[in-house]
Amino acid sequence: MAYHAMTMAHIQLEHWDEQQLKESLSHRVKGGFGAFWVAGSRPTEPPPVQPIALTGGIPDPDTLPTEQLIECSNTVLRREGPAALRYGGHQGHPGLREWLAEETRRREGLDVQADNFTITNGISGALINVSETFLNEGEVGLVELPTFPGGSGAIQNCLCDIVGVTVDEEGLVPEALEETIEQQESEGRNVKLLYTVPNFQNPTGTTLTVERRERVVEICHAHNVVIAEDDAYGDVRFEGEKPPSLFAIARGKGVVFMGSFSKTMATGLRIGWTLSEQQVTDSLLQTRFDLGASPWVQRTILEFASNGMFEKHLDKVNEVYRKKRDVMLSALEERCSRYAKWTRPEGGYFLWLTLAEGVDPEKLAKAAYNLGVAYVGGYAFHIDGTGQNTVRLAYSFANEDEIPEAIMRLGRALEEASQA
Repeated sequence: MAYHAMTMAHIQLEHWDEQQLKESLSHRVKGGFGAFWVAGSRPTEPPPVQPIALTGGIPDPDTLPTEQLIECSNTVLRREGPAALRYGGHQGHPGLREWLAEETRRREGLDVQADNFTITNGISGALINVSETFLNEGEVGLVELPTFPGGSGAIQNCLCDIVGVTVDEEGLVPEALEETIEQQESEGRNVKLLYTVPNFQNPTGTTLTVERRERVVEICHAHNVVIAEDDAYGDVRFEGEKPPSLFAIARGKGVVFMGSFSKTMATGLRIGWTLSEQQVTDSLLQTRFDLGASPWVQRTILEFASNGMFEKHLDKVNEVYRKKRDVMLSALEERCSRYAKWTRPEGGYFLWLTLAEGVDPEKLAKAAYNLGVAYVGGYAFHIDGTGQNTVRLAYSFANEDEIPEAIMRLGRALEEASQA
């Protein structure tokens, strides 16, 4: 029996070469961004200095509510173990959806119900679901420029074309949006979807103004473009009032709101959601074949949230990230003001640097690598190949006391990159 198995394996290997594999791959693999992307080339040797990472949008490890989640998980398993450990359905746990509905009614004054929500595998799963529901091959999906690469990839994975719309210090530019849609329509193309991150945008940290939100909704309604609103960072707010969502401004018409517990609690939970009008929700469920997100995790989050732990946790993490942002802003002002300018977000995880004209981006990347500070080059967020003169810095994951040293190293790298 063992000999037969080995023989079969040998036969299969002989008849499966690299060229056959390439021919078997789908257009999604051949033409898409891929699930993983690297900003810049992979180093071939270990860095000369242990780097301080200002790269990923990852929560601070010390803020993770590990003990509370252990307690909540134990409670759920003892109280409702069999239900928590079997398939929970595509739409998600009714209790968690009702909690989300109550929060939305309280925060935005909208008459939404549990059935307006679906529970997804994070916002990534939500956007894949939205894209597959609305986009056909050859149609056009709009993204911000710059934008989160995972969002662009989910849209492009539907074999449609992606087109960028400019973002400035006040968020998505409505005039550019309208011009882009009209240009695409004049070429006979069908623009179907706009993906936008209006609160503390990834990567720039900008927030779309209320006036622009209203105009974006008007433009998309006029051209029958569905808005996919990504609010991953909306609750990570340090100052100012949270503006109304695009969903609230549109009264639910033509907008799918997408939220997540990843940036407020833990990325490993992988629980997000969509909020949409009933007909859209029904349509989203028609393209779900994953048997739903984990009922165990959903019930654990509900236990955490319904006992008042979520609001206390949110206050705690926002204070942590506020301090980190302030430390980074202060260090940048001290060390880097000659070589770059940057955004000052009221929340979120990121700062966005625009390099001065005399700074060479390639020299900066090399110098930063040698000096031991890691960042993400801005071109990674531009679908049109631009953005070489920009940099994204994440302050969420690094220790607060590491940030001044990281920015000092960045300042030295900027100085080296600006020399003739």
